[in-house]
Amino acid sequence: MKRKFAGGGIFDKLKLTGFVCLFLFVITCTMANIVLAALSTGIEGGFSVIYDISQDLWDSVSQVLDKSNVNKLLWNISGDSTATVDNMAPIEALAATRMTSEDMIANYNKMNPASADEDLSAATKFAAGRSAYNASANAASVSANPATSSEYLIPSNEDYSVSAKSYEAEIIVELGGLKWTPVYLSTTNEGKDNEPHDVILTLWLADNQQDAWADRKADEAEFYGFIDGALYGRWSATRSYESPTVEKPANMYGTSYMRTVVLNNGGDYINVGLTQATANQSEDNPFALFTMKNFGLTEYLVTPEYVSWQEDGQKATEMGRSYNLPNENWSQNTTVGNFYEDYHYEGKTGNDAWKDDYIWLPSLSEMGYNDNYNGIWKTTISQRKLNHDSVDGNIGSNGALEPSLFCCARSGYWQTADRICGLGLGGNYWTHNVVVGTFSVRPALHLNLTEVAKSLKK
Repeated sequence: MKRKFAGGGIFDKLKLTGFVCLFLFVITCTMANIVLAALSTGIEGGFSVIYDISQDLWDSVSQVLDKSNVNKLLWNISGDSTATVDNMAPIEALAATRMTSEDMIANYNKMNPASADEDLSAATKFAAGRSAYNASANAASVSANPATSSEYLIPSNEDYSVSAKSYEAEIIVELGGLKWTPVYLSTTNEGKDNEPHDVILTLWLADNQQDAWADRKADEAEFYGFIDGALYGRWSATRSYESPTVEKPANMYGTSYMRTVVLNNGGDYINVGLTQATANQSEDNPFALFTMKNFGLTEYLVTPEYVSWQEDGQKATEMGRSYNLPNENWSQNTTVGNFYEDYHYEGKTGNDAWKDDYIWLPSLSEMGYNDNYNGIWKTTISQRKLNHDSVDGNIGSNGALEPSLFCCARSGYWQTADRICGLGLGGNYWTHNVVVGTFSVRPALHLNLTEVAKSLKK
């Protein structure tokens, strides 16, 4: 016999209430599980990820790479399900002709058509908002005088919201506890037949804000620290109005505070008062895993010394600039030319020091800007912009440094020796600022897939 609840007594009503509560509880748990499943397999914090966000390519405890996760990385960036550490031929073929971020995103969408469909409406909406912004008077004024723009290139069109990096497809991979976006697939020493041609995947830190840094302090050091898990630091410890002909100009990347201290590469840098100081690597630095050999990961990283497109040939004039920029190439005998007067530093002591670094700041020519200049890597605006739109607090050992959302490049400014180039908040326009500003920090590295595969083969 079926019990009827309608018109029953108090006991029946209590049963009805309990049944409803149980039903709502089951529905709630089911929905929660669906949401959790979605987070673990594709979307988290606005990032389009290539595998479970909790799974890292690198196990810091055992100091080994995870074969399953590496294979998922290879499948998704190549668009070829046969590409594995045991079959590197598809990856090697793509690397031989170079593969850009744009190519990888297309391959990822081919391997994951559902997420590509999901991103379509957002991408369309974003494109419309971006077009409206580009045509606005605000964009024109910023383009004309980016250094003095108080908006830091934040579009007024709300469709360009910077609350989450989800408007354009972006592949995110976790390495060493940090989230990175793959931007370029190439080989070492292209054009040099007597050298090995290992496959390298260039990864760019996806954001200066990372979950792994949630508990880091604002007063990590004199000129760098964290706010809300986001890293900020000075590019240089000193500002000099000296001529670019001096031995160590303030905006020469090789002797910068950013390169030696913040990124933990160590070496000589110009300190306050134009004195020389020497930085030692520190195991407490947020990038220690990527810079110090005792942790094991550097065995699978490649320094710019073996990368031809960082040795010579980067030209900011191909990126819409009137002149080329210092620090973009590490070669001391660059044939790039077309610099403004003496604003290039080949031959200066320390200029090429960064060629030996496992981690480094990208150049303007590498990361790109605007719709028309997507750089060597052909990045999307989603990859270039930050995941947050404000900074509230100060950093530094004396708490006096006020960070900005200017994302610095290693490229020096073309016309003064105390300014550097970088990206505004929206990632859509280039701008420049004085070297003693406190900026968002997003370095890059080269992962040697050939060595990774060797270590994981059966």
